[in-house]
Amino acid sequence: MSQYSFASVVQKAYRIISSSDNPCQMLDSLCKLLANEKEFVFVWIEPVNPMLKDNKLCFAREGYFDKHDKRLIIQHFTECTSFITDRNKNGIHKISSENNDRCFNIIKNYFPDKNSAAIFSTSIRYDQTEFAYLNILITDISNIPEEIFSLLKELAADVAAKINELTTTTKDQEKQITESSENQDYLKTLLHCMYEDIVVIDKNYNVVDVNNSRLKISGKKTEEVLGAKCYAVSHGFDKPCNFYGEECPMQEVFKTGKSRQVRHQLITENGIVKYVDILFSPFKNESGEVERVIETIRDVTETVDAQLELKAKEIQLKQIANSLDIVFFNLDLSGRKPKLIYLSEGFNKVWGIDRTLAIENQKIWFNSVYEEDRPKIFHLVREYIKTKDPNIKTEFRIIRPDDSMRWISLRTKITTDASGVSKQIFGIAEDITDKKLLEIELQNAYQKAKESINFKNYLLGNINHEIRTPLNAILGFTQILKEETSKEVIDELADKILCASNRLLNTLDSIIELSDLQSDSRKLIYNEVSIFELLKTVQHKFFSIAQEKNVQFEVIEPDQDITIRSDEFLLKKILYQLLDNAFKYTNQGSVTLSIRFNIKENENWLVLDVSDTGIGIEPEKLKTIFEAFRQGSEGLARSYQGTGLGLTLAKKMIELLGGKISVESETGIGSKFSVHIPFDFPEQKEMKNGNNNGHSNLEGKRILIVEDNQLNAEVLRHYLKSVINTDIAFDSNQAFELSEKYLYDLVLMDISLKNGESGIEVMKKMKLRDEYKTVPIVALTAFTFDEDKNKFIAEGFDGFIPKPIQRNELLNEIKSYFRK
Repeated sequence: MSQYSFASVVQKAYRIISSSDNPCQMLDSLCKLLANEKEFVFVWIEPVNPMLKDNKLCFAREGYFDKHDKRLIIQHFTECTSFITDRNKNGIHKISSENNDRCFNIIKNYFPDKNSAAIFSTSIRYDQTEFAYLNILITDISNIPEEIFSLLKELAADVAAKINELTTTTKDQEKQITESSENQDYLKTLLHCMYEDIVVIDKNYNVVDVNNSRLKISGKKTEEVLGAKCYAVSHGFDKPCNFYGEECPMQEVFKTGKSRQVRHQLITENGIVKYVDILFSPFKNESGEVERVIETIRDVTETVDAQLELKAKEIQLKQIANSLDIVFFNLDLSGRKPKLIYLSEGFNKVWGIDRTLAIENQKIWFNSVYEEDRPKIFHLVREYIKTKDPNIKTEFRIIRPDDSMRWISLRTKITTDASGVSKQIFGIAEDITDKKLLEIELQNAYQKAKESINFKNYLLGNINHEIRTPLNAILGFTQILKEETSKEVIDELADKILCASNRLLNTLDSIIELSDLQSDSRKLIYNEVSIFELLKTVQHKFFSIAQEKNVQFEVIEPDQDITIRSDEFLLKKILYQLLDNAFKYTNQGSVTLSIRFNIKENENWLVLDVSDTGIGIEPEKLKTIFEAFRQGSEGLARSYQGTGLGLTLAKKMIELLGGKISVESETGIGSKFSVHIPFDFPEQKEMKNGNNNGHSNLEGKRILIVEDNQLNAEVLRHYLKSVINTDIAFDSNQAFELSEKYLYDLVLMDISLKNGESGIEVMKKMKLRDEYKTVPIVALTAFTFDEDKNKFIAEGFDGFIPKPIQRNELLNEIKSYFRK
């Protein structure tokens, strides 16, 4: 059934509506009219409003349900719960044998294709008042276009309006008549504004009426068309149309009373080819005879040209697809099982199988999938059923007839109809074997590179440990030798050994620190930092350097000592690196360190300025001074020693704290480095006056040093012999014996103990004893990476002292635990 053939039924329905003065008679006539249509075999009205009869109006086509009580059939239909549910949902109930559908049990003996039957139902409602339901039993739902359902819904709405009109008392009937006349005028005007040509023709081919659209196609005026023969107007013929030996379709409409649609090809006076669709619809009088034919003409030239162009492009695309090593396929989902209906010729090359065989035998396609990957395909189908996601992407392997394996990338698009039912799957399968093999190769290379990096870190850590352990003894004994002797020659040698050792240590420290910072393993450790204490430590460290170089060293302190929360270790290292750089390149004049605070409402900044009167930096080298291993003087003839890592480390540490660094410099005049570092205040800020550099807080204290290297143990003993009582354990057994004999105030624990348990195990066992739960146990080790330090703290150590150890740093660290 087409929209055009249904137009005459709609016209009759509106004549019934317009001429009716009784709602029930009108509904009964509409049932009879609709039941005359081929696909509409049973029509009934289900009243819901008491103003209508309490009877169900119905009408069945001849030959359907003649021997049965139609009202009983209606009762069975309305008691079908699935019909009621679908009516409320979308107005269409597709009848099937599933779920014991009562509708199916009724119609199963009357329809050849039972699964195509359906019931269309729409409400006859006006405003908020619902009068009834219009129900239509349809033989084949697939033959009814969506436009007809829309027309039926509009018809139901107009029926409801008519019922409301007949059942409502109107105060001003003249106004209604006027409005009705205006509506007719409006509809007539609307008709004349329609794009299609609408021509009314009598049995003698005379044009009796026409809308203004006629001018759009023929170019003739309305008065030129009225009264003329239709075939002369449409085709320029002098007698009725006779296409392909057939009489004019209009005569068939007059005879049968049924609509007919044809497509004509026309050639205009300019020689232009046009295509038109002509719908011949019968216009019947009250006795049912066809008096006239309404001819609706639509110009479909653009549509036909587009279809022809689309067809040509489709052929072209198929030719392109068949020339590529990509497989295009199409699966039909309308049946019980998906059916492969198209494969491009690329399948022959990618799969190594004739595509015609794969289309004929569906198992060939699935059986080619690598057995381990088949569950993946099933999983995708289940996911689609669950999520209804129309796009599927996956990768899987296939086995070709020659037993070679290929990787396939699959992308699909699933199309559905208006009700959400899946119809077809369109897909693209591409051979990505080379890409996949390269990806696997890259993954293997990445894994090897990762293993290489781990090996490098492991190797570097061990080298670090093996260098620091003997270097600790060298530095210790050198310092002892310098303190214990007064001979000038030995003193001079000791200074040189100490200087060389410190240089080696600084080099190693710089490399290790750079490795930590670049690997992002360095974590910030916030604590309370006294700015005065920090300045005194820095001033003490560089005072001797300033004296040796005969350079003035000036420290400009802030107005008051402020305690901040920051990473004290990083702050010291930043100042050390900047001051070391300043003294290195300043041979006369001064080096100045200035610290000030920039405190605002929402942020606090610690500002550090390091100025010198050194050699300065050339403008073209200002961009590279923060790069690793770069110096102001480079090459074989460089003037200054060092690794070139100082400023690199300083910049990375500043950025780790969330700060920034800038530099101003002029060659021969000097340089100024400015650092801004954000900070927070501790919860309780205290003003400090001065610093106690004595050892009063160590009096009466006793510490245990657990160190398996005798030379390192002796160094530590000499460092501490005049400051605090010290005992030494060379292995874990001695450590346990001494810790049971004495209750120590602090334990310095070496990590790598040769005999017995490791330092970590010894620490954990000591912590299990009640008397040592509050005693600080500090890791004393040459494993100095930040990740090592974090690991030791996580294991339970209270602190961390890296080797090699400077005497002052060791004393300050020990005193810090007793201050706590």
